Amino acid sequence: MKQAERERFLISPFFVFFTIHCSQVGIGVLSFQRNLNEKAGHDGWISVIIAGIAAHFLIWMIYKIFQLSGSSEDVTNINIQYFGKWFGNVLNIGFVVYFLLLALIVLRLYIEVIQVSMFPLMGTWQFSLILLLLTYYTVSGGFRVVVGLCVWGVVIPLLTIFPMLFFPLEYAHYRNFLPILDHSVIDIFKGAKEVTVEYLGFEMLLMYYSFVKDGQQSHKWAQWANVFTMFIYLVVIFISTVFYNEEQIKHIIWPTLTLGKIPEIPFIERMEYIIISIYVLVVFPIICLAVWSVTRGLKRIAALKQRVSLPFILIILFIASLFFNKREEIEQLGKIVSTAGFYLLVGYIPALYMYASFMKRFKSKASIE
Repeated sequence: MKQAERERFLISPFFVFFTIHCSQVGIGVLSFQRNLNEKAGHDGWISVIIAGIAAHFLIWMIYKIFQLSGSSEDVTNINIQYFGKWFGNVLNIGFVVYFLLLALIVLRLYIEVIQVSMFPLMGTWQFSLILLLLTYYTVSGGFRVVVGLCVWGVVIPLLTIFPMLFFPLEYAHYRNFLPILDHSVIDIFKGAKEVTVEYLGFEMLLMYYSFVKDGQQSHKWAQWANVFTMFIYLVVIFISTVFYNEEQIKHIIWPTLTLGKIPEIPFIERMEYIIISIYVLVVFPIICLAVWSVTRGLKRIAALKQRVSLPFILIILFIASLFFNKREEIEQLGKIVSTAGFYLLVGYIPALYMYASFMKRFKSKASIE
């Protein structure tokens, strides 16, 4: 009976494709070309591929960590298993804070896009309140509701926004790609470091792995999701490279959003209004997934029910969003979250994988002796 009750909350391995891809392609896809251009210029597409391959290895490591630990729970359980209750919970608190900041920066960046492009006179608190009330409604419905939102967050933008990106090819200058490999290997890898943070999001798998039925069976779907994410970023960087020159990209805050202004429809004056409105389906699932991860972490650390902690988390997010009003402040918050995410990917995950491998071999030798 308990097994049947538990399975009611699980998702099919196939849906990991949507949770991974949806969490990777967020608000950063609107502006990543600018930072990438500073490092690797028109060779930035190579950096996108390198970062994508690195993400493949990191996803593989996550699944190996769960396999080596013999755990079907989440990362909070693994941290306590390997590092003890005290230090393990310190790491778990770090995860909770990181996911909270991730939700905050995605929320604030999307509000900034709305304010600059559509409603410059409306305050931050109004947009924040609306989005967080919707977040409460979604997350309180449970993980399966959040996953359902992720599915729509992939399908609808793919059918509506993505085709609009190809209209600028009418004005393409394909010579912008030449000469290929004009930048040094160091510059290309610096670009890869910049774009690695755009692949952030799959690390939330560490929190919801226990909600995937036959978790290891979802590995292939997680990898395919990353392939699709890399494809999306490659398409965006290719079109941006042939439409803009390197000097133009330096002065555009959201190059991808500007590409969406090119299509002309007689009865729609401002096409970007449509794009920004639909884009809530891209951003909102990430906020919900991050907030759910925070509530899940608090439940594992402090035995606090998710329905109890959820309102307090949303109040914290609401208040925190009001403190970031200037572009410089939002960028600084973005850098903090990006840096934390980068070291989580290239530091914590590989280190935990190596430690789990060592412990597995150590236990195997001990059992033989």
